[in-house]
Amino acid sequence: MPIIHPKKQILKRYAGNPIVTNDIMPFSCRGVYNSSAVKHKGKYVMVLRAEGYNLIDSFWLAHSDDGYAWKIGDMIPLPDTKEYREYGANQYDPRITRIGNIYYITFCVHGTDVRMGLMSTKDFKKFSWEGFITGSGFRNTVLFPEKINGLYTALERPNEMGDIWLTQSPDLQFWGNHKRVLRHNDVPWAWGKIGPCGTPIRTSKGWLIIFHGVQLVCTHESVYHAGIMLTDLKEPWKIIRVGNEPILTPETSEEVAGHVPTVVFASSQIVEEDGSVKVYYGASDRYQCVADTTIDLLLEAALKR
Repeated sequence: MPIIHPKKQILKRYAGNPIVTNDIMPFSCRGVYNSSAVKHKGKYVMVLRAEGYNLIDSFWLAHSDDGYAWKIGDMIPLPDTKEYREYGANQYDPRITRIGNIYYITFCVHGTDVRMGLMSTKDFKKFSWEGFITGSGFRNTVLFPEKINGLYTALERPNEMGDIWLTQSPDLQFWGNHKRVLRHNDVPWAWGKIGPCGTPIRTSKGWLIIFHGVQLVCTHESVYHAGIMLTDLKEPWKIIRVGNEPILTPETSEEVAGHVPTVVFASSQIVEEDGSVKVYYGASDRYQCVADTTIDLLLEAALKR
């Protein structure tokens, strides 16, 4: 029997979307999307991915009082090390995770292949290069906001496999203890590939993890949706349940018509003290958008839909 759910909106798109476009950037660029936001000292900070017309990306700071209206700040300097210069031709898709009083930024570094880099900051003024944290062929790495069993823990997606994996490290440099968390073949609406999105959210019931899933349609196009799953708090590679349907799917004009059509790519979320959640996502590889939800609605989507 097909699974039928009542109509209910899990994520409500902000009426002022897109919240950041290339028009407000201080240089000529093709798009601003797949950016990551956090709160720092009561204010909102975003690390923007800005793509130039030469298809080379740069990272920029943006600041907001409410999480919706943003002002562009300074460009973030790229790592100036021999290791980075020899490998990195481009960088994109930053993800910010706060652990203690340090903000860690994972991001894709594209050279002869793609691998994950790591920067850190305490104040979004000075940034430190921590090094590469994967070999080649990895994307979509995001850190958990706390150590698990005494180890730094991350979700990642090996490119060739299309599945979400978990890995752990004692020092953010040497990674191992790899465990597969979710296979893309087990997500009926995302048989192309899947990957983790923003920082996992700790709840009393488990880790809420938003992920992207790619649906391959008969026109040979890829449709990017956002999904949700819940995993065990102590053993986060163990799934409690995966939501049966996407929580966000391309529908609006900025999501279905852009440089890469039919894409919503969630890259971060901010949990407020009242339990509301802002989910930041890129739209069609051109715009930065946001949608609102709550912890309760995300749990409902993971456990009951």
